Amino acid sequence: MAEYLEAAALELEDGADWYEARVPDLGERFLTEVRDALTLIENSPRLGSPWLLRGMPDGVRHVPLRSFPYSVVYVLEPRMVVIAIAHGSKRPFYWIDRLDDLGG
Repeated sequence: MAEYLEAAALELEDGADWYEARVPDLGERFLTEVRDALTLIENSPRLGSPWLLRGMPDGVRHVPLRSFPYSVVYVLEPRMVVIAIAHGSKRPFYWIDRLDDLGG
């Protein structure tokens, strides 16, 4: 099972709360899509697309959600860790400093 950085867990909670406040049960649908993405990642960890942009460290992958403008951002090394539940309209790579918290 994947580990979550605390910041990623907070993003998940905040996203679900935001959607639920706007439309009943939409927050639960958001959580279900994140759970589905995590199941996919846990069953096939290399299935997520690697970030191939300049300045991005090797090994960072992401799986976009189907219906929401979010991606589950994760790494496999030194262990499987969810780095962010990243909203697509936020500043790109706002979460990149979190990689420093992984250690070895």
